[in-house]
Formats: sequence, C-alpha cells, structure tokens
Amino acid sequence: MEETGLQYKTVTPLLKKVLQQLMNEPLFAPFRLVGGTNLSLRYGHRLSVDIDLFTDSEYRSLDFASFENYLRSQFPYYDCNDKGSIVGMGRSYYIGNSKDDYVKVDLMYTDPFIGEVEILDGIRMASVDDIVAMKMNVVSRGGRKKDFWDLHYLLGIYSLSEMFNLHEKRHEWEHNADELLRNFIDFSVADEMPDPICLLEKDWDDIKLDLIEIVENMK
Repeated sequence: MEETGLQYKTVTPLLKKVLQQLMNEPLFAPFRLVGGTNLSLRYGHRLSVDIDLFTDSEYRSLDFASFENYLRSQFPYYDCNDKGSIVGMGRSYYIGNSKDDYVKVDLMYTDPFIGEVEILDGIRMASVDDIVAMKMNVVSRGGRKKDFWDLHYLLGIYSLSEMFNLHEKRHEWEHNADELLRNFIDFSVADEMPDPICLLEKDWDDIKLDLIEIVENMK
C-alpha cells in the first residue's frame, strides 16, 4: 500500500494496530476516524491516545451487538462500562492486550458529515473541515485543553472566520456566534487539565495569548 505520510509517531503501536484492524473489518465500514487522533496522524503536532470512530448512518440503524461480539472475540482484553441493552448515541470500549495495556475506542452516531471521507493509508478519515466544526462545537460547550491545542494548530490553516462558518454549516441549529466567540477564550475548564504531549514545543500560556489576540482582531 502506498505510504501517505501519516504521523504514526503520535500514537502507540497498539493504537495503530487496533485502528488498522478495525478499518480493515467490513463491520466498521460506516465509521470514520475523527477527533484529535485524526489531526495528530495528519499533522504530527501532539500525541493522541484514543480512537474516535463516528458514523452519520441513520440513528439506531447499526447493530452494536455485532460490533461488541467482534471486539470481544478479537482482543484479549475487552471492557465496556455500559452494560445496558439500549445504545444511545454510541458507546465507549476498552480493548487491547490487558487491563494495563488497552486503547479506548468510541463508536458514535453523529450529525451528517460536511466533507467526503478521505482514505489515507487505508484509514477512513473524516475531512479536516468536519474536525474543525466538531472541535468548535466542543468549545462552544466548554472546551478541553486538547481542543484549544488542536484549534490553535488549525488556525495556521484556517482563519477564525472560516472556522465559524464551518461550525454553522455542520451544526446549524447549535450555532451561536456570540456565545462561540466568548467560549473560544474561556479557559476556565481547560486550565485545570494536563497539557497534551506536544511535539512542537508549544506552551499553554502562549496558546491562550494567541487565541485571545485572534479573537480581539475578529471583533
């Protein structure tokens, strides 16, 4: 298979192995990789430790029991905190070699993707436009430190105005520009979180100052 330059240094060998196995299994064909791991594999800016697989298939159209049977049969270690029979928007699973060596995998329904799926090194990736919109949506409700870290990197590719437009396109009914602008520089929750392991030697205080300046320039 042709190499695509994905930055596997940003994930553990186990995460890479699990991700590739799930991507090669037809059961998981409806899912795309989203979140920080998508961005880390593309850009190599920070380490990422979990796998977020989202689908825009019709809600409740997928058989989660078949996913769970597969995961349970394929990995020496399997756990799921949600033991109920009814699946809401999705579930989190812990799979790997042992209780000390595992990867968290989220299988979730999501709003319709705005970009086409991208196949990179055999991995179905959500578009960066989608990731921007989704990260902005998290920030609109109180962002985690890793979300601000990712958005700071993405501001080297997108303008803040473009990010707002992507959020409105993907999350039309949740979009509130004034609230989003306020929350884009509300670090009260993020300040209490540990820094991601950054491979670009960025500093959290510098990131906050940059984001504040960018917001001030947009007003």
